[in-house]
Amino acid sequence: MTKLVLASCTADLYLYVDHLPTSAQDVKVISRQMVLGGCGYHVSKACQDSILVCPIGNGMYAQFVKEKLLSEEIETIMPTVLQENGVCICLIEPNGQRTFLSSHGAEYFYTPQMLVDLPQADWIYISGIDLEEKQNQCLIDYCAKTSSKIFFAPGPRISAIPGVLKQMLDLKPVLHMNKEECEAWCQCSFQEGMASLFEKTQKPVIVTDASRGSYAYDGKKLYHEVEEAVVTKNATGAGDTHAASCLDSLSQKMPFDEMLRRANRASIQKITQGKEEL
Repeated sequence: MTKLVLASCTADLYLYVDHLPTSAQDVKVISRQMVLGGCGYHVSKACQDSILVCPIGNGMYAQFVKEKLLSEEIETIMPTVLQENGVCICLIEPNGQRTFLSSHGAEYFYTPQMLVDLPQADWIYISGIDLEEKQNQCLIDYCAKTSSKIFFAPGPRISAIPGVLKQMLDLKPVLHMNKEECEAWCQCSFQEGMASLFEKTQKPVIVTDASRGSYAYDGKKLYHEVEEAVVTKNATGAGDTHAASCLDSLSQKMPFDEMLRRANRASIQKITQGKEEL
């Protein structure tokens, strides 16, 4: 089943550090690396039969993203935008945790014209970070008019998009987020939050909880699957990869417990990659 991935691709500058700097502190970077990133890339990479739709602008970061995407086996539609692409600086700590400093550019600039002739898809993936930009209301409008099923990952900046969240709930999407995002959104325990969100959408709600595994709620049962603990080298893209695997499984009507196990394994494979494997 075809999936349209309406999400940005970014140039990610990885800076490996011993620790995060405090205000006015000088921290030496151990090593650095430029890689292709962004929700759109990570999801498309991990999701079969996907078509990635991501704007491309100009400048050195745009050129990097375009060249990298063309070298990947990902079906991509790249509408052009006049402004420059931004960059995402990722500070990677020894435990694999990452902190993002994002400069948004052309990669986050969708227009209604870009969406006019898109192929019909069975599913549409959309990310909350892209919906922070006001002009991307067109993405919500597009989803509202389509007959495609919606898979929505609200992301970590939930407090920045309260109006967007309400609009997206009205579209009755499948929801995917981590425990902290769910609790921040619902202002209660994530288990209660999953039940509350299901009441609004009548669609599966999926929540990840780091090494404690992941959960899915279908209105009747709370599923929970956990894998063996591993050493995290870089957690960047783990949530997107988990979401993509879940989307893939849902499109195949896979049982929820099997879906979670499959997604957990995909996420583990992602976080155990060192910089030499990227």
